[in-house]
Amino acid sequence: MIIERAKTSDFLEIARLDREAWAQNRNSEYIPDGEHAWRLWTEHALVYCAWDGDSLAGAVLAFPTLTEGLYCLHKVFVDRSCRGKGLGSDLFDAVLQACDKRGLACFLTVDPINESAVRLYEKWGFVDRQFVKGYYRPEEDRLVLTRQSRKA
Repeated sequence: MIIERAKTSDFLEIARLDREAWAQNRNSEYIPDGEHAWRLWTEHALVYCAWDGDSLAGAVLAFPTLTEGLYCLHKVFVDRSCRGKGLGSDLFDAVLQACDKRGLACFLTVDPINESAVRLYEKWGFVDRQFVKGYYRPEEDRLVLTRQSRKA
């Protein structure tokens, strides 16, 4: 596996894998991010891809917010055939290293009932937490977890 910063030419393949991964989401009835968003993100955000030869195995995205020095770690997804091999962790490491190199804090949201994900994110340093009732929709609560930059 090779992990590298995405190129703008990767956006269609990333969007395809995003749709496949999104279909397995607990709230999959809502729309995934489309090609237009991935085209912009590959150029203007931190997007890293994991490649298994010529096949996209996974991707991670963190994009800038209006708050100076704060990025939103929006999503990480891995092809079903490549799961369970630490690839999601490798992608997380790549984007967090990029944030740290730039002195950026980042936040993410997580379903509060997904306790294993919350514990994993805390291991990566996402320790500031805020519960937000109805974050996306009235029935869709989230935890907002923030990680400060580890820039030396």
